[in-house]
Amino acid sequence: MSCRCSDGGSRLAWRCRYPALTEMAARLDLHLAQAPAGSSGAYLSQLGRELLSRLAAQHGFDCPLDGWSPRGSGPPKHPALPSPWQASLSHRDGRVIAGLAPLPIGIDLEHTRTRHARRLAALIDLLPEHEVRRSILLASDSQAAFYRAWTLHEALYKLSSLQGEAPSSVFATRLQRLAPRGDAHAWLWQTPNWTLAVTSFTEDLLIHTRPTLSLPKFIWA
Repeated sequence: MSCRCSDGGSRLAWRCRYPALTEMAARLDLHLAQAPAGSSGAYLSQLGRELLSRLAAQHGFDCPLDGWSPRGSGPPKHPALPSPWQASLSHRDGRVIAGLAPLPIGIDLEHTRTRHARRLAALIDLLPEHEVRRSILLASDSQAAFYRAWTLHEALYKLSSLQGEAPSSVFATRLQRLAPRGDAHAWLWQTPNWTLAVTSFTEDLLIHTRPTLSLPKFIWA
């Protein structure tokens, strides 16, 4: 797997899926926040919904915190968030990222862990595609490559779920679905400690982040 920036290209697939939306509507707003040390999963879930309410307000939607669907009930939903807007959340080890867009988006955030390095070979074996496993093993930093693959699988799962096509499991997704081989597109942000993947069915997605993150287009090669 390799990653490079890309822009332009055909808009046909996105226009067919969402003919009522304009090109300017292909925008994703992301808000990344750090929670206090030791925060519980319930706290992180609430913080994520607070971020979603703020993002909704930026677009003129009044989505009070207590109106969001409860934790553990699938993608966040709010009765005051009009169609076709959809919300996405991911949190890991004290960080939360919330996303809001007028089309389905999959996002996943992962934290680099020492214990994963100790059992990296076993984790790589969990991935369903031989080509992906091989590319990770050949990478100069196999753990970083594994996190790229893992977050992409998670983000593809969430994207398909929002489309009403939920796979049977995360491992039922395939990275071959990513462009240029498939119909899904991906963006990645990665540091030594964190990896964030974003997936969409439009290649022309405009991503606005707070704080500013570099999210280059991921191209399957």
